Order: sequence, then structure tokens, then C-alpha cells
Amino acid sequence: MEKLVEKAKNKESGATEAIIEKFKYLIFKESSRYHIPGYELEDLVQHGYLSVIKAIDMYKLGSNSFNGYCINSIRMNFKALLKGQIKHFREIPNNEMLDFDTAGHYEFTLEDEVIAYDEVKKLYVALETLEPLERKMLERYYILGDSIGEIACDSDKSYHQFARIKKKALQKLKALM
Repeated sequence: MEKLVEKAKNKESGATEAIIEKFKYLIFKESSRYHIPGYELEDLVQHGYLSVIKAIDMYKLGSNSFNGYCINSIRMNFKALLKGQIKHFREIPNNEMLDFDTAGHYEFTLEDEVIAYDEVKKLYVALETLEPLERKMLERYYILGDSIGEIACDSDKSYHQFARIKKKALQKLKALM
């Protein structure tokens, strides 16, 4: 691997592509773990490819293992991208707003309201795909504040069945959101 990295650093044809090919599956796996507003899966995959190119450029030949260095670089760059996006979307002008105890409360910006509105619309669409029992169960649990035990007492199903129904419904919603 070290020789391949050396070839890539010397701009030899196909060396960089070969290294990217070795890390392609890791990049796909890591890309699918992140859901960043404004980024499609393809954008995240491209970001992963750029992370490999950056790792090649920054790696010192003869150092530890390039494999470990590159894997760490890919993961850290995804985390940095995520942190950068969160900061961008929240647009917090100063650190004092993060201290809720002394600053009072955070006032929502117009961007926060638009994001919340879009998320609620997505949630309503996703809720429509649930089975009536799943939807009723989530409504009683999250909106009415009933416990799973209370819901089970009012039905012919057991506590464990309702726990599975809740888990399944939340997995469906997560997949759709």
C-alpha cells in the first residue's frame, strides 16, 4: 500500500483511483450513516472520495499505516462536515446563546421555523403510511402521555406486543424521514 501511495503522491496515472477503489465500500458505509440537510448520498460519497485524496496528500511516507490513517481521515472528515452543517443551519451568532440557564431562552429564527415546518410536513406524510394500530399507539404514547402498560390494559394485546408495535412504527418513521 505504501508504494501505491508513493505513486499517487508522484501523480502516476491510476494510483489515486486504485486507492479510492480500496476504500470505496467504507466510503459508502460511512456516507449512509450520516443524514445532513442539503446533502444527498451522492454528495456524501464525493466528500468521502475527497477525504481519501486529502489523506494521500497529507500522509507522510514511512509513517504508521496508511490504511488506518485513511480510515480515520474519512471518518473525521464526515464528522467535521456534520458539525459544520449544524453550525451553518443554526447560525448561532455567539456562544452566549448556548448557555440557556444564564441567557434565558433561545429565540427561534426564521430558518428554524422553516426547517421545523418542513420536518413536520415530512412527519405527517410518514405517519400516513403507518397501520391504524401503530398510529393510534404512537398517538396515545407520545401525545396523550399514556404508558405502554396503560395502552395494553385497554386492549387485548400484551405489553410486549405493544412495545414491538411501537418499535416497528418508529423504525418505519425513521426510514421514511
